[in-house]
Amino acid sequence: MKLSFPIQSGSRPRRAAFTLVEMMVSAGIYLVIFVGVIVAIQIFALRIYTLAATKLTATQGSRKALNQIRDDIRQAKTLQVGNTDNAGNFTPIAGTNGAIGNALQIFYTNNGTATAPYTPPYSIYYLQTNSAGGMSSNNLLWLSVTSAGSNTVNLASYITNMDVFAANDCFGNTISNFLQNNQVFSVKLQFYQWEYPIAVVSTNGGLNAYDYYQLRTKVCRRALD
Repeated sequence: MKLSFPIQSGSRPRRAAFTLVEMMVSAGIYLVIFVGVIVAIQIFALRIYTLAATKLTATQGSRKALNQIRDDIRQAKTLQVGNTDNAGNFTPIAGTNGAIGNALQIFYTNNGTATAPYTPPYSIYYLQTNSAGGMSSNNLLWLSVTSAGSNTVNLASYITNMDVFAANDCFGNTISNFLQNNQVFSVKLQFYQWEYPIAVVSTNGGLNAYDYYQLRTKVCRRALD
């Protein structure tokens, strides 16, 4: 048996496809979108990095200050909480008032005198209030006094609370007798820091955005009377 198939005349059916120009335009649009996404991710990452760097810097400086104060309290012979002026003149809190103030005086040996006029060697950690550009920028300063002279170092800035130091007994009650052996000294730092130091938030009246931090610690001295 012989089979035959009819031969259709005419051209084959054409299938729709992209032209070279359309492919180039599509690739260009895809490339623009891809680059835009990459740039947006980088900007977001830089913003997060700036935020983290600000927090880490502030926390690192404050932790360093707390570690120094902690070590000095532990090895101290005599300590007393009080208040100072911006020049560092110390006035202890005495009487029935609770020992809460902006300064802490530390004597490392028994050679110093814990009553005014104070004889070295001793140190004073105190909060110095200062205003720069209408904004409060309280600084935690460390004043070290020896027979050879004195030296002042800035340990932390932008502290907002005035009750930085407090003396408590072992039950958490404030005390005023700095000769007690069961003293627990509390250090509290509440401060604010620029959230984005390189940017200005226009919705905040042209002021930079600030964030709030707080660090606390309690320390007992090791040398008992």
